[in-house]
Amino acid sequence: MKNFVLETLVDFPDDALSAPCVLNRAHIENFMKLLSENNIKRVIWGYYGDGHSGFLMPGIENDPSLIYDMNQYGYYAKTIDILENPLKVASEYAHKYGMEIYAYFKPYETGVSGDFSEGSPQARLWGRLYKIGGFLSWIDPFVVKNPTLRIKRKTDDLWQGIQSEVIDVIRLTKMDDSETRIKKENIEIWTGQINYRYKKKDIDFHYTETIEPSDRDVCDIYGNILTRKSAPVRVITLSGLNLKEPYFLITTNFSSGKPDFANAWDALLRAFNKQGREIPGVYATGTSIWFPEWEDFRTGGLCFDTGRGPELTYLDLPNNPAPGEEYNEGSRKFRSAGQAKAQGFVAFARGKNAYLPGGLCETEPEVKKFWITCIQEMIDADVDGIEFRVENHSCHTDTPQDYGFNDIVLDKISRKNKDIFKEISNIRTRAYTEFLTEASGLIRKSGRKVRINLNVDWFRPVSERPGSRRLAYPANIDFDWKQWIDDGIMDEAILRIFAKPFSGIFDDDQTAREMIERCFDKHIPLSVNRYIWANENLIEEFHKVYSNEKFNGFILYETWSFIDFLKDGNCRVSSRKFEPVVKMPDQLWKIKSSTGDMVSELLKQWKKLQ
Repeated sequence: MKNFVLETLVDFPDDALSAPCVLNRAHIENFMKLLSENNIKRVIWGYYGDGHSGFLMPGIENDPSLIYDMNQYGYYAKTIDILENPLKVASEYAHKYGMEIYAYFKPYETGVSGDFSEGSPQARLWGRLYKIGGFLSWIDPFVVKNPTLRIKRKTDDLWQGIQSEVIDVIRLTKMDDSETRIKKENIEIWTGQINYRYKKKDIDFHYTETIEPSDRDVCDIYGNILTRKSAPVRVITLSGLNLKEPYFLITTNFSSGKPDFANAWDALLRAFNKQGREIPGVYATGTSIWFPEWEDFRTGGLCFDTGRGPELTYLDLPNNPAPGEEYNEGSRKFRSAGQAKAQGFVAFARGKNAYLPGGLCETEPEVKKFWITCIQEMIDADVDGIEFRVENHSCHTDTPQDYGFNDIVLDKISRKNKDIFKEISNIRTRAYTEFLTEASGLIRKSGRKVRINLNVDWFRPVSERPGSRRLAYPANIDFDWKQWIDDGIMDEAILRIFAKPFSGIFDDDQTAREMIERCFDKHIPLSVNRYIWANENLIEEFHKVYSNEKFNGFILYETWSFIDFLKDGNCRVSSRKFEPVVKMPDQLWKIKSSTGDMVSELLKQWKKLQ
């Protein structure tokens, strides 16, 4: 019989945030029993400060303005109150039903990059750490106590008093020189003293329209070239504005018709003071990742510097469409049901965020001590091993290349070195490897195993990294996976694919192929982590991995995609023959039940292989 393990990953916040009730020990026991009955031999359980009472979080519960899915923070908090240490409870029941359990540790995941807008009731209730435009809430207490240990931004492009600079000129640049329907009478300017409930401002500005050569290549976040340097572009210049408010946005008064004024938002709008100096700032275009239903400049606030951009944005889309009316142009394709319908605008706030939202700097000694403390908490929870992943939700920013400039890093730089970015990367790369090495020693000394995720998307040359994944990794640092393998600090490895095509691991992805071959040569067992949500090729992919001698496991990522918890303490694999246990949008439920059906069939086929 092939030495192969079917595994599943439990990102427990997702399960708890979607449950129809507070989860208790019976839920966790029946959950583990269900997994065991389906011949799953290993469970990977996400760690979120379980050993020190968990992350701080908002108290949202049954809010009718939000989609139910993944928004029951009140239930999640009460679940932690009951379980106290979810990882330890999970470990107890995994072992009871004959399964291994690994803690899933993302060192940089210490403060999720979702914020409530400044001035909102949610920010007043649950805001913890400020970022431009709002307050972070779901965050480890250590970060709240030590905010300057986060990954820091450079400061050489900012100046004292930037927050009070009067903006006199705004340049709106189209991605080409074709005609536009926008005229002076179509432009609206909305402002806010706080980032909440903007007001329309009547300004008799000067309006000019010109054709100019582009001063740079412009790409969207996905790497698509929108404008070549020196290519002609249409520019609308608004001058005589005298804008003093901290927040403003530009939109139009169109309520219908085909939009035509598009660009990546960092090229779409640029702001200047009366002396003609460009003002650095952060942008918002209605692309919130968390709580998008509350992102509306008329009735709520906006989320700046989300990590989504620069996406293609149409300035002249309707900014207040009728209920149910949707647009698919540009960056609006990811909009989910129930999201606020503000569409065609670009907002601006002066300055830059001094730190990443929640990601801690690996080079800080106190951060390393904290991470090691977390490792000990996982060991104390009686896990069989610990799995590490760099990819995270705490480093989201639209300009990741500007971060990594902590004082402790800069102090280590040689003055003779002219390539400061390379040296910063070298310093930080060494620091993270040193942490992994120390953590590995501690884990192995306790009799547990070490597993490390090899991120196919990112552990490759910079030019090959998908732009859409920039938000998930700290920049100005490399992750020396080859050294990790050569130094023998891992017992097993995980091949994780997200944005890159799955087929590449069997075909033409040189990075993936090298990861596979190195692990095979070093006799390091290798599992494949596969995102299963609405993955129509799931069963085919499983069999392809199973039949390949170089792989030892297949990870179903993640249980939220195919498991439903019930109010009576039980759980089940999602299926169309059941009614949904919570009120979710029809499309979302159909996808989840469809995914559950695929997993059910995979489990049946897996049982036959045993």
